[in-house]
Amino acid sequence: MALMFLVPFLVAVTIGLVLTPLVRRLALRAGVVDRPGERKIHTRPIPYLGGLAIFAAFIVPVLAVLPVSRRLGALLIGITVLLVVGVIDDIKGVNPWVKLFWQITAAAITLAGGIGITSLTNPLGGTIDLTYGRFAVDWGGLRFHVTPIGNLLSVIWMVGLINAINFLDGLDGLACGVSAIAAFIMFLLSVGPAVNQPEVALLAIILAGAALGFLPYNFFPARIFMGDGGAYFLGLTLALLAIYSGGKLATVSLVLGFTIIDGIWTVLRRLYRHTSPFKADRHHFHHLLLDAGLSQRLAVLVLYFVAMVFGIVAVASGSFAKLVSLIVLFVLMAVSIAGLMLVSLRRDRPQP
Repeated sequence: MALMFLVPFLVAVTIGLVLTPLVRRLALRAGVVDRPGERKIHTRPIPYLGGLAIFAAFIVPVLAVLPVSRRLGALLIGITVLLVVGVIDDIKGVNPWVKLFWQITAAAITLAGGIGITSLTNPLGGTIDLTYGRFAVDWGGLRFHVTPIGNLLSVIWMVGLINAINFLDGLDGLACGVSAIAAFIMFLLSVGPAVNQPEVALLAIILAGAALGFLPYNFFPARIFMGDGGAYFLGLTLALLAIYSGGKLATVSLVLGFTIIDGIWTVLRRLYRHTSPFKADRHHFHHLLLDAGLSQRLAVLVLYFVAMVFGIVAVASGSFAKLVSLIVLFVLMAVSIAGLMLVSLRRDRPQP
């Protein structure tokens, strides 16, 4: 039984380790690099396109061990669409609204394949049905069931997590490492007797392996970045695994809680300042940690630790405990952001 998961995991790690240097050379030859700038932390050009290696390390073992059903096919098509859009953005840039369009399109593709939120676990007991107003649509010889509330929530969840992981990709190894932790936590939950979803467990452990195969080249000091292609791919895959075969939104929300909260805070902050929510800045939570005096490596390790702690809580807790933990995390994040902003302001204030 263990080999069923161990072998695909090791294959994914190996492919990532082997392909990443090759992709790095390709990016350097093509001139696809991220150059230093005002809001950038790195001081030398770093090649992009690392997402190609992560994607290949995921897709090869998945196709080798799992039959392609309608739902898995939709997942693979959706993540491929976003990978392509992200890579094009890394190479020549894509308008933010065009990227948002393709993010929604990828989400719609997965919904058409049957991957969507139909209910939520009620922390107080029972479930919340999201299929109200459901109706069927026949198109091209196929029947699709549309659930307006559930489908809308699914799109918001997918697009939100895609951009949350992209926002997180601001320090060397941060987004990749946290995504690996989230995937591994989902594997532990899916392989356990209470859930027992071997297909989801396989997808999750392969995703963790693909990210870990890339991480040695991306951890500080990074030799390659995953780029938008990698961030979009990881974000959508994690979002889909969270709702694939039953739903684990609370678990992923805990593991990636600080990422999701930071993403919401970032959008609200930019809107409050009358700037585009897509306009990049240097005021994310991980940037505040740097401004408080932490090194890149230490800041990343701290956030790894936070993700692991809340991931363990997610695996060991019931629905109500997860809700309490989310509230605790929200309060801790709010206090931490306020405190770190105060520290940053004091450091920037001119001395008399």
